[in-house]
Amino acid sequence: MMKYKLIIFDCDGTLVDSEPVSNKVVSDMINELGIPMTPEKSIALFAGTQFSNIVNYIHRFQPEVSAQNFEGQFRERSKVAFEKFLTPIAGVVDFIESLDIPYCVASNGPRLKMETTLSVTNLKAYFGGNIFSAYDIESWKPEPDLFLYAAEKMGFKAEETLVIEDTISGLDAAVNAEMDCAIFSDNGSVSEFEGKAKYIFNHFNELPSVLDRI
Repeated sequence: MMKYKLIIFDCDGTLVDSEPVSNKVVSDMINELGIPMTPEKSIALFAGTQFSNIVNYIHRFQPEVSAQNFEGQFRERSKVAFEKFLTPIAGVVDFIESLDIPYCVASNGPRLKMETTLSVTNLKAYFGGNIFSAYDIESWKPEPDLFLYAAEKMGFKAEETLVIEDTISGLDAAVNAEMDCAIFSDNGSVSEFEGKAKYIFNHFNELPSVLDRI
């Protein structure tokens, strides 16, 4: 029987394949400012971090850019892109439907963004109101507060919780919260996760058999 009593999912890159979509928008917007950027570089620099890191990067080159205006334009353009191109991560629906313990989602992204991405991928109904945003508590991964807050709201302790993540900042947040973490990595790059992650997997169909053996 699985030892965990709660699963906390990250959202972007774990439930929904949003990183390529959102980072294409980011790279397009940064290029429009005259700052060279590619989607691949954007993912490497910004995936799993808070939005202010993007603005801080831009301000290294163009400090006059309005953070509020840039983020507002990004939210509008990414919403359009999500509605056109966003899909759930392969296998995640079957995995969610196989669970017989509570679960929730906790993300560095704003609540409205999560509700958009989960809705357009038909995942929102699985989570109901169990959606937690770092913006709600003004503390972002890799700080542990978001995962601790989500677990508390769900009624469970850190040692009863498994976090499923796809970024080093999310893994560090789980470690800092003293929670086990399973890392989803479908690109073959696992070296930065080794030694910290409890499990590393590259497709959600692998995870049930791993967890059943615990």
